[in-house]
Amino acid sequence: MNIFGFDVEVYFFVNGRNVLAYAWHYDREKALDHLKKIIIYHGLKGDIEKSIELEEWLKDSLDDVVVAGRKFVLPKFPYRNRKVYEVILNIPKGSVMTYSDVAKLSGVKYVDLLVSLLRNPFQILVPCHRLLTKRGKLMGFYPLGKQVKRRLLELEGVYVDE
Repeated sequence: MNIFGFDVEVYFFVNGRNVLAYAWHYDREKALDHLKKIIIYHGLKGDIEKSIELEEWLKDSLDDVVVAGRKFVLPKFPYRNRKVYEVILNIPKGSVMTYSDVAKLSGVKYVDLLVSLLRNPFQILVPCHRLLTKRGKLMGFYPLGKQVKRRLLELEGVYVDE
C-alpha cells in the first residue's frame, strides 16, 4: 500500500466489521509483529486481516485526517491510555503540541505516553505525527521513521527545522 508516497505493508485487526487497529512497516513480518504488540498492549480480541477493501478504507480515512483535516473517531473500545489518544485527536490539522503537554493533559506519565504512542492502534488517524519535542524538533515515528512524520506535517502546512 502506498501511504503519501511511502510503500508499506499494512495489516488490520478486526472484530466483526469493526477495525480495532492496524499496523504497517516497510517489511511484512515487522508489520505483523508490530500489530501483535498493539493487540497485546490493548487486550484486543478479533482477527488479523489484509484486504484491498480495508486498504481502501484506510486510504480514504488518512485523506480525511491529513488532507481534509477531519477528526477521526476512535471505536468504542477501552484502549489502554485512551486519554492520550483523545487529547491527540483534538490537535487540529496544521497544529502541533509537545509530548510533555499531551502527558500533562491526559494525566499519563511521560514514559507511559511514549509506550502508548508506540502502540497507537490508529497511527496517523490518531495524529501522533503532530507531536514535537519541547524544542520544536521531530522525535521518532515508529515504525516508519522521521521522514514520514516530516512529510505528513508538510502536507498539513507545518515545517520543522532540523
